[in-house]
Amino acid sequence: MEAAENLYNSEFVNVDGNEIHNTAIINNNVTLGKGNRIGAYSVIGSNGEIRGVSQSEFKGKVIIGDNNVISEHVTIQVPFDSGSKTIIGNDNIIMAHAHIGHNAVIGDNCEICCTSIIAGYVTVKNGARIKLHSVIRNRITIGENAVVGMGSVVTKDVTDNIVVYGNPAKEK
Repeated sequence: MEAAENLYNSEFVNVDGNEIHNTAIINNNVTLGKGNRIGAYSVIGSNGEIRGVSQSEFKGKVIIGDNNVISEHVTIQVPFDSGSKTIIGNDNIIMAHAHIGHNAVIGDNCEICCTSIIAGYVTVKNGARIKLHSVIRNRITIGENAVVGMGSVVTKDVTDNIVVYGNPAKEK
């Protein structure tokens, strides 16, 4: 067991104060803060999906703050327009297999659990929690310190400091 642990840990490299697994793909349109840990097979800065647009036409940026944990197999997309950004704040945890769409803004101290999907143009405010396997429709705002319960489908904005769950997600 010790040999396997050492092999796994040795596959992280320090790049400008960030621990990045050597299988992660971080495109040149990404700006990283310090103290981030990026897991195996994550892809950061990949293009969003827009019909009729060439992949080479994407000109946006991904900005990632400090002290985030981005687990394995996470995808974070870049916006189409030059000057547009997908933003991940500070002190967040984004768990395995989560997806963050283009133009999304994730505040500080948020939790996005395994297999959750955050569509394009979504805003997740500070302290929000998106629980396991939830789907947030595009152009939705999740309020500060709000909780989206496990397996929820969010089709409407969620206000600050409430808990929603279900399909469609409703305050309970």
